[in-house]
Amino acid sequence: MTATQVIAPQGATPPKPAKRRSGVLTALKGHVDLFLNAGSLIATTAITSLLGFVFWWVAARAASPEAVGQASAAVSALTLIGTIGMFGMGTMLISELSQLRGPKWELISTCLLVAGAAATVGGIAYVAVAQLWIPGLKEALGGQAGTVLLVVGIAVNAITLVLDEALIGLLKGPLQLTRNAWFAVIKLVLLAGLAVAPITVTGNELLLTWVAGIVASTAILGVALRRRGLIDSPRPRLSLLKGRGRSTFDHNLLNLASYLPRAAMPLLVTAVLSASANASFYTAFMVLSMLAMIPGSVALTLFAVASGDRRALRSKVRVGLLICVGVGLPGSLLVVLLANPIMSVFGASYADAAGDALRILALTYIPFVFLHFFLAISRVHNRVRRAGVFALFAGAAELAAAWYGGSHGGLTDLVAWFAVVLWIEALCVAPVVLRTVFATGRRGGDTANTTTMTLHERAWLPLEYIRTIGPVYGVTVDGMRKALIGLHAADPKHRAVSKLDRIGARWEHMDGAEFAQFVHRAVQDSGDWSLDMDGMTRKLQSEPRGVHPIRILVGAGYVAIKVSHAYGDAGPVNSLVHELVLAASQGRAAVIPPLERNRMALPKAWWKQFGTKPTRWKEGISFARPPEPEETRMRKWQPNLTVRTARSATALKEMRKWRDEYAPGVTTSAITFAAFTAALYNLGLQPDTSGATFLADGRRYLDKDVRIDSNFCMGPYLSPPDMMDPLSVHTTIKHELATGRILTMMMLREGKIALDGAPGMPDPYPAELPIPPRPRLTFSNQGRHDLLGDLPWSVGPEWRVNLSVPTLNSPEGVTLTTSEMNGVLHLEATFHASTFDPNLISRALELVITDPAGQIMSVRRVEA
Repeated sequence: MTATQVIAPQGATPPKPAKRRSGVLTALKGHVDLFLNAGSLIATTAITSLLGFVFWWVAARAASPEAVGQASAAVSALTLIGTIGMFGMGTMLISELSQLRGPKWELISTCLLVAGAAATVGGIAYVAVAQLWIPGLKEALGGQAGTVLLVVGIAVNAITLVLDEALIGLLKGPLQLTRNAWFAVIKLVLLAGLAVAPITVTGNELLLTWVAGIVASTAILGVALRRRGLIDSPRPRLSLLKGRGRSTFDHNLLNLASYLPRAAMPLLVTAVLSASANASFYTAFMVLSMLAMIPGSVALTLFAVASGDRRALRSKVRVGLLICVGVGLPGSLLVVLLANPIMSVFGASYADAAGDALRILALTYIPFVFLHFFLAISRVHNRVRRAGVFALFAGAAELAAAWYGGSHGGLTDLVAWFAVVLWIEALCVAPVVLRTVFATGRRGGDTANTTTMTLHERAWLPLEYIRTIGPVYGVTVDGMRKALIGLHAADPKHRAVSKLDRIGARWEHMDGAEFAQFVHRAVQDSGDWSLDMDGMTRKLQSEPRGVHPIRILVGAGYVAIKVSHAYGDAGPVNSLVHELVLAASQGRAAVIPPLERNRMALPKAWWKQFGTKPTRWKEGISFARPPEPEETRMRKWQPNLTVRTARSATALKEMRKWRDEYAPGVTTSAITFAAFTAALYNLGLQPDTSGATFLADGRRYLDKDVRIDSNFCMGPYLSPPDMMDPLSVHTTIKHELATGRILTMMMLREGKIALDGAPGMPDPYPAELPIPPRPRLTFSNQGRHDLLGDLPWSVGPEWRVNLSVPTLNSPEGVTLTTSEMNGVLHLEATFHASTFDPNLISRALELVITDPAGQIMSVRRVEA
């Protein structure tokens, strides 16, 4: 076997190879909804905070301190009561909209109406309390006009807050960002107009700009929604809330329990310490709030995205945590280091009073991440009330701890006790978040009696291929079952005698009694002695994927074994076939020693190839991409996977003879690939010669003492200058293998799987086929199968059947598998009979084994 030979599993190419791209970037592209909507929330906070600061800066210069104080008190009431007045409608909408099949805006408008009414009642109650019992607040109402404006503002604010969350529930985050940006700009422009007008600006005018900004921005949003046709039926129907009362109450409980304690912290600091201490604390707490908006925004978006697809929760949580850790954690550490300079921006006294407090608060970023994600996961799993009760007690504990710290010390002690409670809360909820992150999709079951698949096992889980050999003597169904039962008795956790959990990506292990039943389904008689090796192969091809890592048919002297690619590629499977057939013929237990499941083999190999050699980095990450399919006419199509085979005891000699004369050093596999392409071309099938997928074994890059017993392969897309020239094919493959870039491709694919999970089943076939179809080629050279030479064959090498057949191929795909056994060349072409004429593919194979040189030379003569 030469260094340029490509040895790989059969059938490893998924459908539509020209359209599939793998890697971490592809995984992240699958989370655009999370990035876009969480980013819009973060941008909303940033814009409104920045322009809000400018607003109050202008207000302080355009109006008297009394007017600014009245307006700020009104805005605080507007924000607080408006938030309470949402009454859980916003988060309830996020939960319901993704699952609602009818008109969505009927429910949205109903919730807006209820929130506005509830906030109006809350606003009137606030006015009554201020008028009757709190003189300071009564003075801040601003007379009759100001009072009416405040109540209207509270109602309108509650409506827009619910509307913003409804847009997140519809995954239209950029629209809520647009509304909030307009709100921030409009109220600032109105304030600037007041500032230059020849009037005395009062608190009522300042509040009016705020309310007018809300109304105008909402109107602009309404126009945008109608223009885009996003509003289906805006008429409210209170009957839609029937059956949603409990959900709304639970969401409201959770919202208030998580919001009010933190909102009350400045009041507690003022009561326990002093107003001046609160000024410093509030400034530091504002910096923390800016950091906490990252996990808060991501978690809210996570809830919106995963509510409609709980299966996506794990991958969304992983990406969300990646965002929070990658963006927010460096920021929090920077705040720890620069706490005093940050506080000194507000004045030297702020740095002296709250520098250490800010440093401690910045260290609570990680607890905030876990708490926000815990709340989001609880909402997705409909555990809202339980989370609300937890948040209620947690909030009380935070306030109690802060009170205790402040009563027995200063501001730093108060913040330290508050931080301790936050870390305790994080430790309590972290298991829920981490279970979601590391969950594999299992629901129930004994996870102690399972083994998690490695990343490269999970990568190949959707794919299978079939090894059919024969004729052999002495192999029966009972003998094969006995061999496997013996293997299970010796090693019940061996992957060959385990069960596939496709959803959880695990190997499930069974006791003896369960496996005895399992093996009867796994190993069966072919059921029809008229079936030859092709019939048995087709029968296994047509079976749906199941829980068996190996599925075996025995009959008419042949053994057909369908193997999950998660079990292994050509090397491990050949060892499996050899031992099972030999043990079955000898009436004994199979002995297949498991190898170490080396999870670090790939990173180590990659580091050895690239990590210490920066000059290789550029070449190691530059991949050839399959060309995008051209626009063409389509016809309806249904899959009909078919295989055609050929073998020859003389073809390899003919190839070597031609090679020595015309292309010294070229491998016979390169000659085979080029001859098959040329044969298809000569038969008028017009194969795609811009490139092909060449499956390659990554073990060549491992240390000699490292062995991988599963799948360690990759199929790079390569573009030889001439697909019908063996030298061109050989040189391209040799150069590709020399770069070692398939290790990078494998690393990226496993990074994607670690980030985004992996499917247990392949994607469905498309329903249409281009006209005319062109063969898209995949080449797999499995090398020498001489390991099988000592099986109980009943015929000579030239008559032996040794098939390697995939159970999957793209509509235009033609996969050619080559192997050599005892000097005989074996070829298998797998394709869809609904796409290409099987007689033409059979003819191409015959041309390759009878006259490979003639196919290659005929193309050269035509080109000349």
